[in-house]
Amino acid sequence: MSLALELYVPARSWLHRLDPRVKLWATLLGIVTTFLLPGPPGQALFLGGVLLLLRGAGIPWRMLCWLWRQMRPLVLLILLLQPFFTPWGAEILAVGPLRLTWGGLESALRLALRALSMTFVTGGLLFTTDQRSLVQAFVRLGVPYTWGLTFSLTLRFLPAINSLFVTVREAQAARGWVAEGNFIRRARDYLPVLVAVVIGALRLSDQLTLALAARGLGASPQRTVWRGLKMRAADWGALVGITVAFALLAVWLF
Repeated sequence: MSLALELYVPARSWLHRLDPRVKLWATLLGIVTTFLLPGPPGQALFLGGVLLLLRGAGIPWRMLCWLWRQMRPLVLLILLLQPFFTPWGAEILAVGPLRLTWGGLESALRLALRALSMTFVTGGLLFTTDQRSLVQAFVRLGVPYTWGLTFSLTLRFLPAINSLFVTVREAQAARGWVAEGNFIRRARDYLPVLVAVVIGALRLSDQLTLALAARGLGASPQRTVWRGLKMRAADWGALVGITVAFALLAVWLF
């Protein structure tokens, strides 16, 4: 089985049929929106809307839960540490130089919701757009083909490296390997796992290089596609609607 984890979920929803250039624009505006929304209630409503949109497009709960599990350590870290870095508002608890305040908790919650919103907005693009269409969209927007392919492969194979790491760690644990003790001791115990992961990643990159060479990558500056991208009336309508909605939201907030 291939180590590459395919994030694309095949379906025939309106979001899947939307031109990838429109989805790229919507993703950009969605990320900007997360920075414009002022407080946790607005961030929570936006996140809920994104989740409903993805469910309406046929994205299964298992994929959404998988994405949440990938973000869970970062979200927990933000919620635990961020309140102490932004101590403003009424004080709740003080331990030495550290102060826990209601303002710090609000700031941490807003930042955690923003990170989740950005993740699911980007995930919506990857869940509903296959690799071929994504590369074509970048190329049609003026990005060199090799750059678009590199970006697409990066998104595709980063989860593969994580999957390889988990596989190697579980294999070592089945052989009696245990990482325990302080941070330095645990880091040293992880060296055999990291070495195996690096070797696996090098083999994966070598296989990828051979596959691209076999397909003639770089042999000619002219590239042809079987099914090119073409903006339909629905795509133009969605593009205008998304832009107008973002403009109205920006005017209302400011």
